[in-house]
Amino acid sequence: MLITSLAAISVMALVSPLLLEQRFEDLTHKEHLNQFVELIQRFKKQDPDWGSPQSSAALASQLAQIQAQSPIPSEQQGNRSLVLTMDLSHSEYVVTDPNGHIFVAAGEYQVGEQLPPAALKRATPLSQNSDVLGYALKTGTTNLNNHDSTYLVTLSQSMLIGAAAGLMITLLLSLTMGRQLIKQLRNLTRAAMEMSKGNLDQQVNIKGDDEVAILAREFNRMCQELQNTYAELTASNETIKAQAEAMQELSLRDELTGLHNRRYFNQQFRLMHHQAMRYGDPLTLALGDIDHFKLINDRYSHQIGDAVLRQLAQLMQEEVRESDVLARYGGEEFVLLMPQTSNDQAEALLNRIRTKVESWPWEKICKGLAVTISFGISDKLEKDMGHSMLVDADNKLYQAKDQGRNRVCI
Repeated sequence: MLITSLAAISVMALVSPLLLEQRFEDLTHKEHLNQFVELIQRFKKQDPDWGSPQSSAALASQLAQIQAQSPIPSEQQGNRSLVLTMDLSHSEYVVTDPNGHIFVAAGEYQVGEQLPPAALKRATPLSQNSDVLGYALKTGTTNLNNHDSTYLVTLSQSMLIGAAAGLMITLLLSLTMGRQLIKQLRNLTRAAMEMSKGNLDQQVNIKGDDEVAILAREFNRMCQELQNTYAELTASNETIKAQAEAMQELSLRDELTGLHNRRYFNQQFRLMHHQAMRYGDPLTLALGDIDHFKLINDRYSHQIGDAVLRQLAQLMQEEVRESDVLARYGGEEFVLLMPQTSNDQAEALLNRIRTKVESWPWEKICKGLAVTISFGISDKLEKDMGHSMLVDADNKLYQAKDQGRNRVCI
């Protein structure tokens, strides 16, 4: 029984760190692949021509600029469409677009080259909903981040300490303590092996003041510390994820009015226009412009003009549906995208908004202030990614201005 216990502890001490390291490498490899998928998805929102050599080169250029500027000041992160959470300067991956154009290089491969077919077959597809976004070829050993490396070293050391202490105590006390000692050491060994599987919630109940009890208390303390460290790392990762999502949302919002900005509108417009063309659903677009806004700025100040923009955005937001997309298009212009809406329905909605703006007590902001708004509406669907609809709505807006302003033209 003594020999069996010694053999079990020795095997555990030798094998468990290797198994742990392999497990962490596998998890880190999956995390890297997920980060590459997220990186490509964000870039595709900027460049719909993903898959071409020019698009791949543009992404490589952006990554080089971001890498050179890291770390990014927190006040500037909200303006970044790409947030780099990994160090690519010593990457062990070659990453390509769906056609094999390299934008992250490693080993013998260079940015801008096309990965040979044989190497491309060995690469891992980067997929999202069965859509292949690119490929990643691992050229070396996966590098663990600082948190995981520290955690792995601490866990391995704890297991080695436990195993070494178990060996020493078994050799010194097994002859005098008999079956009870063997039972206690088995409990320690079982708990240590559970830790090697990633089950950190291990506590060994051994009472007394002898060496085995001291070892058990130290083992329990190390388990608790590892649990706390792991919980802190998990919370930190969740915080980083939440901050990245918040920065993404901020990059799609207009700072002054709180409405979505032109970038967000363009993304949604392409998507809704494509769906309307494909399924034959109605889609209506309206462009709105505050009447004589330059005179408001000149007569009452730009601060009053900003207050007018904020209040008008709030009035419009109170009337639109959750499915509509309302955005500040630029300056005093607003854009409203209305899916499943006919021209007549859109005209009725915009007349309600126009009347509400006209009747709102603007003297609350500044004495003598009066504000009206004009709208142009279009439901023109053509196979040109919405260009005709925007031009038509803009022409109708100019028509509303020419007819005296404070009106809706369709």
